[in-house]
Amino acid sequence: SRLRDLPGVESVSASVGFPLETAGSRPPNQSARPASRPLASAEGAAFQGVLPGYFETLGTPLLAGRTFTDADNTPGRRVAVIDQLLAARAFPNQSAIGKRIAIPWPDIPWVEVIGVAGSQRMSSLANPGRETIYFPDAFWGIGVSRYWALRTAGDPARLAGAVRAAIVRTDPQFVMSKVQTMDALVEQDQAGTRFSLLLIGAFAALAIVLAGVGLYGVVATLVEQRTAEIGVRMALGAAPAGIFRLVVGRGLRLGLAGLALGLAAALAVTRVMATMLVNVRPTDPATFAAAALFFLTIVTLACWIPARRAARLDPSGALRAE
Repeated sequence: SRLRDLPGVESVSASVGFPLETAGSRPPNQSARPASRPLASAEGAAFQGVLPGYFETLGTPLLAGRTFTDADNTPGRRVAVIDQLLAARAFPNQSAIGKRIAIPWPDIPWVEVIGVAGSQRMSSLANPGRETIYFPDAFWGIGVSRYWALRTAGDPARLAGAVRAAIVRTDPQFVMSKVQTMDALVEQDQAGTRFSLLLIGAFAALAIVLAGVGLYGVVATLVEQRTAEIGVRMALGAAPAGIFRLVVGRGLRLGLAGLALGLAAALAVTRVMATMLVNVRPTDPATFAAAALFFLTIVTLACWIPARRAARLDPSGALRAE
C-alpha cells in the first residue's frame, strides 16, 4: 500500500521469481504425486507465486481468461494462471480456461485454470524458459516478498530513493539488495549478445567488402581477357547495350552461384547462432531473403563498372591492342 501511494506509481506487485533474474521455482514437495485422475498435468513446470496485479505490472499479455484478483489471494482458493507453453502442452487445440490441471502438491491434487498468459523469459532473453504455472501468494502461504515490481508513469529510476524510504518505514530491518529498472535488466542481459553481434557484424562487413572487390576483380579480368572478342562483336554490329548485358549476365551468373553456396552454408551453421536469437527463427525466411537481396545488389554494382567500360570500348582500338 505504501509503494502504491508513491507519486507516479501506477501499479505494484511482487513474486517469488522475476524475469531475467531467476529460472523459476519448484513446488516444495516434488515427491508428492497428483491424484490418478484423467487430468492434464503440470508436472515438470516451473511454479511461481505472485501477488494480484503481477501480469499487469510487468506488461505480460493475457491471452485468455483473467488474472488474479484480491478475492483469489485467499487460503483455500484452487486457482492458477498458466503460460502459453504449458497451455499448448496440457490442453492442445482447446481452451484451458475453466479446466482442472493436476499438480504435484501435497494434499492438493488439482487447481482450476482461470487464465493463460504469455511466456516470460526468466533466466535470459535467449532462453525461452520452461512451462510455468502461477499461483496467488495465499496458495503458498509463504509471502512473495523476494521481488517487487513497480510500474510508473515517469522515469522509474527517480523513485528508487522513495521506494527505499517506504520499505524502511515498514520495517527498518528490511534490506533492499538491488534496485533496477527493467530496461537496465534487459541491457545487462543483452551485453554479451551485443558484443558477439558487434564482432559478427564487423566480420560480415569485411566479408561484404572482400566479396564486392573480389567479384569486381574477376569480372574486370574477364573483360580484359575478352577485349578482342568484344571488339569483334562490336565491329560486326553488336550494340553497346548488348555488350553491357553480356558482361553483367556473366557476372550475375557467378554471383548467383556463390549466393546459392552461401545460403546453403548459412542454413548449415544457423544452429550455432540459435542461442543468440530472440523471437527470430534460425531459418527465418525474411532474414535470408533480405540478406540474399542485399548481396545480389552488391553483385550487380560490382558488375556494373566493368560492363559499362566494356560497352564503351572502341572496336578498332580493341582489335589493335590484341
